[in-house]
Amino acid sequence: MTTIPMPANEIERLRALYRLDIVDNKPSAGFERVCRVAQKMFSVPMALVTLLDADCQWLPASIGVGDLTKTSREHAFCNYTILDDGVLVVPDAHADERFSSNPYVTGAPFIRFYAGAPLVTQPGIRIGSLCVLDTVPREFDATQRATLEGLARLVVDEMWIHHLELSGKLDGGTAPVPPLRAELDFDMALTSEQIRGARALLNWSVRELAEASGISSSTIKRIEMNGIDTVRTDSVEAARRALEDAGVQFSSPAGSKVGLRQQGRLA
Repeated sequence: MTTIPMPANEIERLRALYRLDIVDNKPSAGFERVCRVAQKMFSVPMALVTLLDADCQWLPASIGVGDLTKTSREHAFCNYTILDDGVLVVPDAHADERFSSNPYVTGAPFIRFYAGAPLVTQPGIRIGSLCVLDTVPREFDATQRATLEGLARLVVDEMWIHHLELSGKLDGGTAPVPPLRAELDFDMALTSEQIRGARALLNWSVRELAEASGISSSTIKRIEMNGIDTVRTDSVEAARRALEDAGVQFSSPAGSKVGLRQQGRLA
C-alpha cells in the first residue's frame, strides 16, 4: 500500500476543512470558472480543484477528467502539494518515483505533467489544491507559478463565499450565477472572468482589489459571482481603473489566450 505523506498539522488541517462544510455540499459554480480560466491560461487539457479529507481526494470542480468527482487519497498528487505553500511542479510523472506507478499516470487520464498550488485558508493550513495537468511532459516557469498561486487564492475566496452562502451570512447579490461561457473570447466589454484573471496576474486578493478601487469587497465578490450586470457601472469601471493602473491591459489581440496583458507579456 502506498505511504501517504502527512502534514505535521493534519488534525488541525482536517478540522479547518470540515468547518467550511464544503466537501459534501453542491460545489460553487465559481470553482469551475477558475478551472476554466486556468485551463485557458496554461493551455492544458485538465484543470482541477481538489480537497483532501482523511481518506479521499474530492474534486468539487474539474475540466477534462470526465465525471470523476473523487479518488482514493493514496493516489492524489496533491498529498505532496499540501506539504508547503509553494507550487508543486512535476515536469514528467514517468520520471518521478513518487508518481511513476500511480494508476492515473499508467492509466487514464495518463498524467505526465502536474502543477498544483495549495489552497491556503490560513497560515499553515492547506486544505487542497488548484492544479493543472497535461498528458505530455512540460516545464513551468516562475511567472506561471505565480499566476497559478494567484488563481488558487481566487479559489479560496470562492470557498469562503460558498461557506457564507450556506450559512446565510453573505450580504447582497442574490442574482443567479450566469452559465459558463464556452470560450473565453473576451472583447472590450469587461467581464467577471477578466477581473478574476487580472487579479490572478497581480496576485491580488479581493480585499486588495477593493482597497485599490475604492469599492467594497462584497461588490467585487458580487461582480465575480454574478457578472458585471449585477452592480453599478461605475463600480465596474473603478475596478477596471485599479487593475489598469497596476499594469493590466484588457484586450483581445491576436494570440492572446484570455484577453489580458501585463508588463508587455500576453496572459
